[in-house]
Amino acid sequence: MTAMIPLIVLASLATVFFIVVRVTKGGVPGLLTKTFASVCFIALGVAGALSLYPHIEKSAILILFGLVMGLIGDIVLDLKIIYPESNDLYLNSGMISFGVGHFLYLAAIILLISFNLTTLLVCIAITLPISALIMFASKLIKIHFGKFIVHAVLYTIILVFMSVYTIVLAIADTKFSLMAVGMVLFLLSDLVLSPMYFAGKQDDKFMCVANHTLYYAAQICIAAFIFFI
Repeated sequence: MTAMIPLIVLASLATVFFIVVRVTKGGVPGLLTKTFASVCFIALGVAGALSLYPHIEKSAILILFGLVMGLIGDIVLDLKIIYPESNDLYLNSGMISFGVGHFLYLAAIILLISFNLTTLLVCIAITLPISALIMFASKLIKIHFGKFIVHAVLYTIILVFMSVYTIVLAIADTKFSLMAVGMVLFLLSDLVLSPMYFAGKQDDKFMCVANHTLYYAAQICIAAFIFFI
């Protein structure tokens, strides 16, 4: 537990450094500093898992793999900026990486709770109209997903569900508060990312800063959650 605060500070500083480089230089320097920032939140997660030794929970390992999928997604999505001619390949790969990461987070959570089908169904019932509203709002602000519409719908449902589900769990057990905050921040980061990728605002520096600030705060919260398993 003593390693948590220093590593959160390190991950936060690495994030700030990356955002500055990303906004001012971009390209390969942006990719390298982004990778380092992502390695830092994985290091935080590893420290959390090690703090549970000798009884390291399977859920902690699953969350670590989820964080690694985030690192892979980070790298892949920046490659689409460096190599725009392969945009579709990198965008598809990035969305898949993050989607797999969320399923790993969900699997970890299920291992930590007494599974309740009613709670799950209620969360799904809440998720679907919120997801539909987000997609409708996206259309109103002229976000055009084009051939990625199926990806966008599925990924939106995953993000909204994880936010709703973890909030419900956190209400019942405050242990899940950090995970819930992380998931909500993750959702918000991708709501900012959507107009950047699909509404021609990729070079908007304010959106770039907001997106990465929300995203790295999300991953830091998720990694820190391991300490409280």
